[in-house]
Amino acid sequence: MPMIDLTFVRGSLDDAALGRLAEELVTALLRAERAPDTPFLRENTWVYLHPVDAGELLVGGRGPGAPRFRVDLTVFQGALDRHRKERLAADVHGAVCAAAGIEPQGPQAFHVWTLIHEIPEGNWAGGGQVIYYRQVKGLVAEDMPDERLA
Repeated sequence: MPMIDLTFVRGSLDDAALGRLAEELVTALLRAERAPDTPFLRENTWVYLHPVDAGELLVGGRGPGAPRFRVDLTVFQGALDRHRKERLAADVHGAVCAAAGIEPQGPQAFHVWTLIHEIPEGNWAGGGQVIYYRQVKGLVAEDMPDERLA
């Protein structure tokens, strides 16, 4: 199941913007994985919020600068091809920039970083057992009518 970690400077987003951003990140990741946006998958796509105080993020090792954002996305290896990774990176960047009031192509564009972590087959476990990508695809198939999987 995909996981999202959002690290940001505390106070750089208000609660409403943070809530909208979390929803948009889940939507973008499910879309990139070609997964249906179902209650089952939403229930199993977790967003961890990691707010840090301004003094806990040093820019260039010297002190706080303008707010920065790091989005770590964890997916099964092979779930995303190059095109889907590029689209996901663009969607995540756009969502964070919109939430934070950053011009996506402006001077603060590189205040937003996205890291895509692919977990090799056999290295993801839940409920005390290894979960394989084909199993997840099977669970999704069970959650969806046949015509929506095509």
